[in-house]
Amino acid sequence: MTALSITDAIIHVLLVAFSALVFAISILARAEKRGRRHLLLTLAFGFLFLSQVVELVETLYLSNQLILIPFTEVHLSHFLDFLMLSSFSIALLIRNGNHFDRNEP
Repeated sequence: MTALSITDAIIHVLLVAFSALVFAISILARAEKRGRRHLLLTLAFGFLFLSQVVELVETLYLSNQLILIPFTEVHLSHFLDFLMLSSFSIALLIRNGNHFDRNEP
């Protein structure tokens, strides 16, 4: 292994660790607040964590070859990134039930 590949592996391990930490924090927040927004944020952080695990496996064990979803030819890490961004986007756009109507004084 070269110094560059060792550094790359360390970065991927740190990304997995940090995304796992953020996912765990989002699970704890979801346990306290049961809104749809918190559910979507927890899902988004879960997809981030899974994406980072897949990228770690691709880097360490598959020589950076991307894992494909069978029968679709879609890269698994890219699909998980799409799900993560979709969950974040919906969480940002969704209205919580405790917001007041803009027409109210």
